[in-house]
Amino acid sequence: MKIFDAIVVGKGLIGSAAAKYLAEAGLDIAVIGADEPADANTATVFASHYDQGRVQRIVGRDEVWTRLNIESTNAYANLQSQTGITFHYPVGCLYVTLYEDDSYLQNLSKQARQFGFPYQLYNSGEEICKAYPNFVFPAGARANFESAPSGHINPRKLIEAQLTVCKQHGATIISYTVVQVHQTNGLVQVVTQGGETFNAHKVLLAPGAFANFMQLINRKLALQLKSETVLLAKVAEAEAERLAQLPSLLYEMETPDLEEIYLVRPIQYPDGNWYLKMGSNLTADQRYTTLAQVQDWFRHGDSNSNLAVQKAALDILMPGLQVEEYFTKRCIITYTQHKKQYIGQVENGVYMATGGNGYSAMCSDAVGRMAAHTVMHGAFPEPYNAEDFRLVWEE
Repeated sequence: MKIFDAIVVGKGLIGSAAAKYLAEAGLDIAVIGADEPADANTATVFASHYDQGRVQRIVGRDEVWTRLNIESTNAYANLQSQTGITFHYPVGCLYVTLYEDDSYLQNLSKQARQFGFPYQLYNSGEEICKAYPNFVFPAGARANFESAPSGHINPRKLIEAQLTVCKQHGATIISYTVVQVHQTNGLVQVVTQGGETFNAHKVLLAPGAFANFMQLINRKLALQLKSETVLLAKVAEAEAERLAQLPSLLYEMETPDLEEIYLVRPIQYPDGNWYLKMGSNLTADQRYTTLAQVQDWFRHGDSNSNLAVQKAALDILMPGLQVEEYFTKRCIITYTQHKKQYIGQVENGVYMATGGNGYSAMCSDAVGRMAAHTVMHGAFPEPYNAEDFRLVWEE
């Protein structure tokens, strides 16, 4: 019977990163998780990394998020060189707010001094629009621009790169859905949907929104799951070339229908077409508590009912954008109680790393490194504090 040093359950952004660090440390590991489904109707689990563009920024909501972002971007060049896979596009990131007391901008100078990064402030909508004429913002808007390494990443390619390094270090990659994890004879056993079993001394769970489903843990984490609709605006290649230097955008605003817009310039998707991506929180977003609800959203959810609201917002933001066709895409966001990832020991030999809160893609490499360190050493790497990432259970 094969016994791995560690098994990582989940091949998403955090799981693949953690697996890379475990493999690089010399552990004999397996990574077990479902691939992106060809047919949603036959899939059991889903993920939001089935995408080509995620915003990458440096300055986070606090110094912990900022440190995670910095450590992740610092790892990109070596990861791309080691694998030959390009996933990072440092076109910059523009943060715009309509709020007078915006805490993000208030903390900006302090974090800039602490971490030594440059920033460029704009104090009016006129200043912002002059610098970035493809966008339109109200007069009262204020902004900060981050240059490279901020921009955007390709989450599919980032995962591919992480798993490529895993293979280079002898890891076993298994494309199954895990439905049960339990203790047996001093080991941790992982059971797949097809009944296959795998054994290890330690297991790291990185199941994303599905942490409370299946039989992965014996009690439920305090998680909130929210539907997320993304608008994809199809453009001609010439229009994509015109906007090739457009920075990624994070826009703090609110209307009766939506808030917190994020946007990535037109990029090429696997179908060969070019799409500008825009997402937001919507008043119509739904909360889910069961596996059936999440599966129904990914399989049959009416994301197109949000198209008109998001299209109207995009028309105001980028009135000159030449769009050929609009589509919507369904995602999900997993929120934790303390608004940072849950990372820690569940029980003897079993560890958890989940809960992106909408920001984990851009810092997943560092989050994976932290989770791997916890699995190997039973403690967080300095200067991180385990209390910031503690597991919180439902009462």
